[in-house]
Amino acid sequence: MFNLFAGKDKPAASGGPLQGYKVTDVERSRKYGVAADSLRMLRAKASEKFKIPECRVYLAQDGVEVTDEDYFRTLPAQILFVVAGKDTIVQTDFELMYNAIKTAHTDLLHAGELAQQFVSNNQPEISKILFNAQRGRDDLIQRSAREEHAEWFVGIDDRAVKTKEEVMKRRGQDRIRGYFYKTKDELTKCAMYRGSPMARELIDEMLELFRQLLVGFDYFSCMFDRSCQRRMELKPDTEDEPDAQRIPPKRLKLLVQSSLGRGCRIEPYNVALCSERGDFRCMGVWKDERCRYASHRINPYASRENLILFQVWNLDHQVEISRSVLPSILDNVERMVSSADGGGGGAPMCKLHRRKGKNLSVITYFLELFTLSNLKLVHIVCHDKTVHELISNGTIICDRCEEYKYIKQFQRKLREKKDALL
Repeated sequence: MFNLFAGKDKPAASGGPLQGYKVTDVERSRKYGVAADSLRMLRAKASEKFKIPECRVYLAQDGVEVTDEDYFRTLPAQILFVVAGKDTIVQTDFELMYNAIKTAHTDLLHAGELAQQFVSNNQPEISKILFNAQRGRDDLIQRSAREEHAEWFVGIDDRAVKTKEEVMKRRGQDRIRGYFYKTKDELTKCAMYRGSPMARELIDEMLELFRQLLVGFDYFSCMFDRSCQRRMELKPDTEDEPDAQRIPPKRLKLLVQSSLGRGCRIEPYNVALCSERGDFRCMGVWKDERCRYASHRINPYASRENLILFQVWNLDHQVEISRSVLPSILDNVERMVSSADGGGGGAPMCKLHRRKGKNLSVITYFLELFTLSNLKLVHIVCHDKTVHELISNGTIICDRCEEYKYIKQFQRKLREKKDALL
C-alpha cells in the first residue's frame, strides 16, 4: 500500500480571497454579479438570487458542473456560471444559441443546407476561393500576443494571460482537472469510502498519486498548445494546485518530473494534438481509427469565433469513465477490502503472476482517466454518447508486476526529494 499519508491528517479546505463572479439562469434571462471566497458562498448567494434551493452551478462555456472547492479556486474571476436546480438540463452557450436559431430561423438552416449543396457541386472553384481567403488569414493565425490580435481575446478577462498559447494551455488543463474532480467526487461519495477505513486509505492514496502525476505533467497543458514541440502522431487521412506539504506547484512539478525515471508509460501521451499553426482535426468516433469527415477540422488560434466553436469539441473516453473505469476501481477496492475483512472468496489474486494482490494498477487507471492513451479529440458530430463496448484494463497487481515496482520506485524517489527540500 502507498504510504503518503502516514501519521498526517489533510488540512481542511479554507476559503480563498473574495472575488467577483457572474451568475445567470438556464435561459440566460437574468445575470448578476456576486462576490464569493468559496464555492459554498457562491452557491448560497446564487440560491438566494434565483430562489433555487440547493442549487448547482455549471460553467457556461462548456456545461461542466463545478462541485469541488479546489477546482473552484482554479477558476478566474468574472467567469460566468449557470445556476440550476438538481434535475435541470443545462445547455452550453453554443447549444443555447444553436437551438434558438433552429427554433426561430428554420429558413436560415435551410439556406445553410443549400449552401452546402452548392459547395459540393462546385468544389474546385470554391477551393480556390477558400485558399486565397486562407492566405489572407494566415497573418492573424500566426499572431500570438494580446496586443497583436486583441479581438481574439474579447471575453477573456484575465489580464495576466498575454498570449493565445497561454489561453489554450488553460483550456486543456481545465478539461483534465474536470476529469480529476469527477473521479474524486465519484470515488469519495460512495458508501464503501465512508464505511471502510481501508477503502478510504486505498482511494485517498490513489487520488493523491493521480494528483501528483497530474501536477508533474502540468495537467497535460500541452494538449492544446501549438508551441509544444512534441506532437501526437495521427494516422494519415485516406481521403495548479498547492501541495499538501507546502511545496510550491512549480517546484512539485519539477520534483515529480525528476522522479519519474525510465520506463514511464505516461510520457508518450504528453503531446500536442495540433500542428505548429494550431490546426486540429477530429480523431473520429471512439470505435473508428479515424474521422470519416474531411470537414471536421478547426484552428481555434485563427479567430474568436473558432475559439468559441472549439468549446463543443469533446475529449471522448474510449473506455468510459462512469460506465467502466470508475466501477472497475470500486470493484477492485471492494475485493481488497473484503479479503482483508475475512470475506468469502479468499485473497484477491494477480491474474498475471497468480500471486496475492498488493495494490491496484494505478498507472493503468491514470492512463485511462486522464491521457490520450484513452482520450480522442472529436467534433460534436463524432461524439457518440451511446454505450461504448470497451472495458477497463485496470486490475489488482502483485509485487512482481512491473507497474507495482515502478510505482514504489517513483514514490520512494519523490519522498526522498521532498524530504531533502523540506
